[in-house]
Amino acid sequence: MTQVFTNCSIFNGENFVGNRAVVTEGNRIKKVVHKSNLFGYENIIDLKGALLVPGFIDLQVNGGGGAFYTQEASIENYKVSNKAHLDFGTTALLPTLVSTSLDNIIAQCKIVKEMMKDSDSGVIGLHVEGPYFNPERKGAHSLDFIREATDYEIEKIIEEGAGVIKILTCAPEVVKEKHIKMLVEAGIPVSAGHSNCTYEQAMKAFDAGITKVTHLYNAQSQFTSRAPGLVGAFLDSPDNVYGGIIVDGVHCNYASVRIAHRAKKGKLFLVSDASFVKHPVDNFEIDEFKIFFKDGMYLTETGNLAGSAVSMLDSVQNCFKEANIELAETLKMSSRYPAEFMGIDDEYGYIKKGYRADFVVLERDTLNLIDVYKSGEKVEIDEIVSAQ
Repeated sequence: MTQVFTNCSIFNGENFVGNRAVVTEGNRIKKVVHKSNLFGYENIIDLKGALLVPGFIDLQVNGGGGAFYTQEASIENYKVSNKAHLDFGTTALLPTLVSTSLDNIIAQCKIVKEMMKDSDSGVIGLHVEGPYFNPERKGAHSLDFIREATDYEIEKIIEEGAGVIKILTCAPEVVKEKHIKMLVEAGIPVSAGHSNCTYEQAMKAFDAGITKVTHLYNAQSQFTSRAPGLVGAFLDSPDNVYGGIIVDGVHCNYASVRIAHRAKKGKLFLVSDASFVKHPVDNFEIDEFKIFFKDGMYLTETGNLAGSAVSMLDSVQNCFKEANIELAETLKMSSRYPAEFMGIDDEYGYIKKGYRADFVVLERDTLNLIDVYKSGEKVEIDEIVSAQ
């Protein structure tokens, strides 16, 4: 079906344009035209002056709607969480596993591989966060699963995860360089996180093929004048190194967001790292590891942060309103930059001819959500119950 979205300010992935209309056909954008050239169309959607922006892309999300990806390897479990995030404008995501067994990683790879067969599912791969971490920076991950990488495990992960795992987070100081290179050569991008590495170790890891840092500032060696750590290494990293950042006002100060953005503009993108959205869960247990919700945060029994309680919509609003990053740049951080990191910016992250018809409609002044369109179809949004 052909649809026309008009009477809106369009953020096309580069800048805002007015007096334009977006014509979609099925799940793709057919063209973007001047509104004076609209003739013969019937299905015209008047957006009444709202903002039309690319669908959000979240490359680190643990669960939602009461479902937690790591807890159950099933399509139904994934669908529950995916829908919760879709209702907040996340039209593409990487379901993320916390540190777990090899058997569970393999089982989850099979689920994600199946879901990726449907290009309209929103699942664009899997993020395996752990289990090859520095125990000193384990954060909310269970020590029962944190371990050293072995040749066997890396080979099995490559065998089952090539083409499926789009990020594997590990601590570069506890993973052999040969393992990093094996993963990268198999097409599995490697990210540094939950790490106590030195600046020098981090820079060596970037040379070995690591191209990302996971949830900047959190569960990693910090920047000091004499020991810049992983944070300093990222801020000083080559142009091919990206970083995800949680902008919830809890995981890092908004000033820290601005500082990182100034250093790595174009390579820093938003992630929710959400444990749950839509229907906040007061407490849950995974592999005998207990997590509690308190004062807008998910915490372990020892007080460590355990993911966030925000959606990508919350993150966009916070980035613009609290971190004071200009709106066009904020929207790039929520769509274009993660698409570029993933190498899918020929289909995602822009509103252009040939791209996927994944849109978020926002109020111009407040950035409050109006509508979400996935693959050209309007999403029936369930009652919004944010944990923020």
